Amino acid sequence: MKPRVDFSFDERVVALYNKARAHPSDVSEQIGHAIAKEVNGNKRVLEIGVGTGRIALPVAQAGCNVVGFDLSPHMLGEFLSPDMDSGSLEVLQSDMHKMPFENNSFDAVLAVHVLHLAKDWQQVIREAARVLQPGGAFIQGDDWIDPHSVVGRLRDELRRHAIRLNPNLMPPAAGISKADFMATLGGTDKTDLIVAEWTTYMSPNDRIAVVEQRIDAESWILTDDEFKKMLIHLREFSAGIWDDLDEKQPVTRRFKLKITRGDW
Repeated sequence: MKPRVDFSFDERVVALYNKARAHPSDVSEQIGHAIAKEVNGNKRVLEIGVGTGRIALPVAQAGCNVVGFDLSPHMLGEFLSPDMDSGSLEVLQSDMHKMPFENNSFDAVLAVHVLHLAKDWQQVIREAARVLQPGGAFIQGDDWIDPHSVVGRLRDELRRHAIRLNPNLMPPAAGISKADFMATLGGTDKTDLIVAEWTTYMSPNDRIAVVEQRIDAESWILTDDEFKKMLIHLREFSAGIWDDLDEKQPVTRRFKLKITRGDW
């Protein structure tokens, strides 16, 4: 059987996505206000790969006019709760490689954990630069996890072992720096910010149970047999490090922004 390369968010992933990726409510509020502050409040903001709205919603609630799009109809189907104040927010289905917007139509473009899924990340950034106004901000968001925590160590081992099992298969943009390419498009003014920090608690077995649900993109490149081998390896890896695989441990998390401005 050939390895399955499917970087789409289907019904199975969508059903688990919010539970696995959602931020605490106070953290979401901090993220929304931090992004709104960077674009001076009531501005027009585009989010690439808006998903179920975990970033777009707090940004809209902080006062920005947000447009978000996603390729997956399943993600968009889970987007809004009927009782949720969504602020000024519009969503649509589209492909990030060809954005259906006019030139210079946004003050900021957001990309949070999405460029690594692009078939052609350079084209996506070209499109982002095209729709940005001169002086606009290209904002990349990142959920940072302490690499020495139980989650960080198992995440990194999952990635390493996925490549051991399938050395020729990686997410399309894995490991590639974007800064130099953005500079060729005019994006040269760069700022890095930590906008929120919080602590969660998880045991090694808790984290392996999350991996078993196959919502990590690294697991999508593996055949079912390879994935079973992956789980065996992670359990053996964990047993070699931690005495009690059910003991919950603190996990420091941060949400970081990488902001690039320029004459796009």
